[in-house]
Amino acid sequence: MTAHETGEPQAPAGRAGDGARGAVADDRERPRALTAEAAAGIARLEGYLLARRAGAEAAEAGAVFADRFPWLSPRERSEIAREFAREHLAVRRRMLRDAVTRAGELRREYGDRYDRLRRRLFAVALGAAGATTAVVSLVVRSAG
Repeated sequence: MTAHETGEPQAPAGRAGDGARGAVADDRERPRALTAEAAAGIARLEGYLLARRAGAEAAEAGAVFADRFPWLSPRERSEIAREFAREHLAVRRRMLRDAVTRAGELRREYGDRYDRLRRRLFAVALGAAGATTAVVSLVVRSAG
């Protein structure tokens, strides 16, 4: 019986001539790939759960809104609740899109500021190193 048939984990098939070095490289890369895959799966699950919660909140808000009109028939209330929920979700999507857009703008703005600050700091450090070198060379010349 092979390891595949028993359900036991198998070592990945390496290329011919890889030897132990290829197996070590595969073992180092596998956790990263699994971690990235797990993170992507968790993000998808989180997105799904958030969407379900938003849908439930929208449906609840629609029902509360429709209940303000007791003279409507149950069918009319249901229709009002559905339309309210649909509009509620559309507003949430627009707000989310606007927030994502603004976050991107802020990321670029602060990234640009950080780059300018880093260049300025490098220039100051370079100037300080040059000034220190000049002072040390003057002290050495005057002492000698």
